[in-house]
Amino acid sequence: MESNIILPAVLELLAAAEKIFKQFGVEFYLVGALARDIHLSVNPTFMPQRKTKDVDIAILISDEDQFYAIKEAMVNGGDFSVHETEAIKLIYKQSIEIDLLPFGGIENELRETLLHKPRLFVIDVPGFMEAFIDIEEFEFENNIKLKVCSLEAIILLKIIANDDNPRRTKDITDIEHIISVYFDLNDEKIYQEELDVLDLYDTNDNDYLKLVSARIIGRYIGNLLTNSIALYERIIYILRRKTSIPYRHAIQEGMLDSTGILIN
Repeated sequence: MESNIILPAVLELLAAAEKIFKQFGVEFYLVGALARDIHLSVNPTFMPQRKTKDVDIAILISDEDQFYAIKEAMVNGGDFSVHETEAIKLIYKQSIEIDLLPFGGIENELRETLLHKPRLFVIDVPGFMEAFIDIEEFEFENNIKLKVCSLEAIILLKIIANDDNPRRTKDITDIEHIISVYFDLNDEKIYQEELDVLDLYDTNDNDYLKLVSARIIGRYIGNLLTNSIALYERIIYILRRKTSIPYRHAIQEGMLDSTGILIN
């Protein structure tokens, strides 16, 4: 993949961050706008015209002390500086903000990450461990390799994020856009692995390809949540009540296809 889909300064940032993560032996992957744009850019037709400076990195962390140690090492390297109020945020060369989103052993039983320095900061991270199951690796020029949240997991995380904060209407528009281009991005895989879905909807329906795409996305989400029944139930309940989520019924049906789990 061509590196020009990412701002050069963002690539530099990611290379610097990856070096620190490797020193600590922690896994990480990209989420958010940057992950979305990398996937969309697989097809030049959907490549965003404006390159994002939003850098969100999910990092697999054992405990709070490890998070602070990583953050300190990044700052001591000279390229990153701390944000005054937000514990998860660093600033790269005084120009680009980066959010470190710790998940894994650091989470409590409510799927929250609590950080106490410089003041209490709480992050809801349900779905991050599940998304980690299906991360994809993209190789760029100069042998730069980045692990990226899958498109299906991006939709999962956006469903959760919008439920946590309904004012985040951008999550809904992102979900709709991803569904609208999903077939064109994955047509070869769909014809090879999901051919049966093409017969589940009326081809004369104006939304035919979007319904097919949403159904397949639902199947992937169901697979991600097979061992996370509480989160599976939560997603089903969200899809039932949030009429703003596009093609929500098809996503639900896809989740049922892959798991067979009925929720009353």
